[in-house]
Amino acid sequence: MPQPKVETVLQGFTIGTTQGRVGFCAVTLIRGSRNILVDAAHVGRRPLLTQRLAEMGLSPADIHVVFLTHAHWDHVLNVDVFPNAEFLIHPREREYVKHPHKNDWATPAYTSAVLESYDLREVKEGVEIDEGVRVLDTPGHTAGSMALLANTASGLVAVCGDSVHNGWAARTGQPRLVFWDLEQGKESIRKVLGQADIIYPGHDRPFRFSGGKVHYQETTSIHIFDLPESGEGEGPHHFGYGIEPETKPAEILAD
Repeated sequence: MPQPKVETVLQGFTIGTTQGRVGFCAVTLIRGSRNILVDAAHVGRRPLLTQRLAEMGLSPADIHVVFLTHAHWDHVLNVDVFPNAEFLIHPREREYVKHPHKNDWATPAYTSAVLESYDLREVKEGVEIDEGVRVLDTPGHTAGSMALLANTASGLVAVCGDSVHNGWAARTGQPRLVFWDLEQGKESIRKVLGQADIIYPGHDRPFRFSGGKVHYQETTSIHIFDLPESGEGEGPHHFGYGIEPETKPAEILAD
């Protein structure tokens, strides 16, 4: 049987603004004996998601498995798009979303009701969901965060959701946002980086990590438009641009 192939469906981005965060999770396809979609994104990306799948020769009905790295809103809200899929979730995550932490704004109270409406299957570390594709536990960002490891022709690929949020997390060893446990989050980053040759992060494009440096495998592609126009009597709008500082600590929501 040929080795699994890992492909980006949608790149991930997090854009912070003074008006709130714009969170776009990465969506990744693993083709083997089954078509495995890692994370489903949120409804604002639904038309683009189905368009990209079509460009890859697939319809939503062709997806056999949707692997949920965790249950945050930006990763799960398109579960209703895939009529033939089973949805894989970690047992700790499934239990947690029934009663999320009061500070966990990324897990709305309706999350459990939404997910339990579908064909859920619990998986955890060591489970092989297709030949050469197995589960890795990566808690910290959430209680039941997990990744998929795929043995590809290019090396061992980790599709890891927000356990490795972006290149910044790899360089600093810090989880970007912590809704569960900071030390577990740091250990999960070390665990992923210590095994994988290529990282598919939750909110960035794929990269290799060596010598303390991030080596991106894809070019960033995003265009921002429909910005507010100035109206009569208004002063000029203020738009700024910045890069996340290396020394910024993890934001801990679980306290």
